[in-house]
Amino acid sequence: MAEPFAQLTAFARELREAGVPSGAAELQDFVTAARLLGPADVYWAGRMTLLTDADQIPLYDAAFARYWTDAVSDDRPAPPPPPVDRDHPGAEGLRSARGNERGSEALEPSALELLRHKSFGDVDDTELEIIAERLRALIQELPARRTLRSRPGGHGELDLRRTAARALRHGGDSHELVRRRPRMRPRPLVLLLDVSGSMAPYARALMILGHAAARSGRRCETFCFATRLTRTTGGLRERDATDAIARAAEEVFDWDGGTRIGESLKAFLDLHGHGGMARGAVVVICSDGLEVGDPALLGAQMARLQRLASRVIWLNPLKAQANYEPLAQGMAAALPYTDTFSSGHSLAALEALMVP
Repeated sequence: MAEPFAQLTAFARELREAGVPSGAAELQDFVTAARLLGPADVYWAGRMTLLTDADQIPLYDAAFARYWTDAVSDDRPAPPPPPVDRDHPGAEGLRSARGNERGSEALEPSALELLRHKSFGDVDDTELEIIAERLRALIQELPARRTLRSRPGGHGELDLRRTAARALRHGGDSHELVRRRPRMRPRPLVLLLDVSGSMAPYARALMILGHAAARSGRRCETFCFATRLTRTTGGLRERDATDAIARAAEEVFDWDGGTRIGESLKAFLDLHGHGGMARGAVVVICSDGLEVGDPALLGAQMARLQRLASRVIWLNPLKAQANYEPLAQGMAAALPYTDTFSSGHSLAALEALMVP
């Protein structure tokens, strides 16, 4: 039997198809309310969180009837609850928060918590929307760099020039010391996303990562590659994630093709990297490292990249496997020039990477 969280997200999709729009925030509220109210009140949990207008109630009732029951009668405002596999570990997500058998109350994990350790290759579109919200917040929290410019600050170092200027305006009386602190600026972020055939299970999740970065407000550039490099920054800046990914996918003509990482990285450095895009940036390469080109070329380009970038991160979903070893020639050639090597296959893996 399907996990409760999967049942709830599937019902939310059913409701959207019926004409009732709901986004990631509403879905998360729905799942949280369903956990707190208990299985008997799933109907009301959805009605309170997924609807924005009374005119949507008939559509909601019809969608609920199709998904959970055979029909909804007028004299039964709360249809039977969805089936819950109470022997499944995930069933806790729909149990009441009134307490366990000993009577003590317990807080249930959030909808986001249920997704944290799920591989990106196994999540559906609705779950990706929830993940995207968290990714945008994570990207905004990335550390900033100290610039050469400064601004007035109450607890910074002494600003002799401004202190002297203020003293001159008061007849030489330096009764107030002016202090300054450095201006901080977020480091540029560059994403190089492998959309070749071997990365197909993760391609859409990678594009969600690119869209989250593009919509985070940070200075960010996104490129996709398989056999050649394609810049997708513009397409991923669209507000709607589905439209943005569809537009970006149209621009990538080698989607689901072979993998020429070295040639793609060389194209990036030749056309954009030395022009300032990679200088001082955090560069994230998402690829399984299964290079079909010359591994020596990949190693040489990684060395160039490391000299320009502030930090080079390589995310390889294969690393999540317990017995994985970076024996592929491409991956072995790139590792000496990589500052951080992680799986990045789930939200939890990315959180561990981004959160200090």
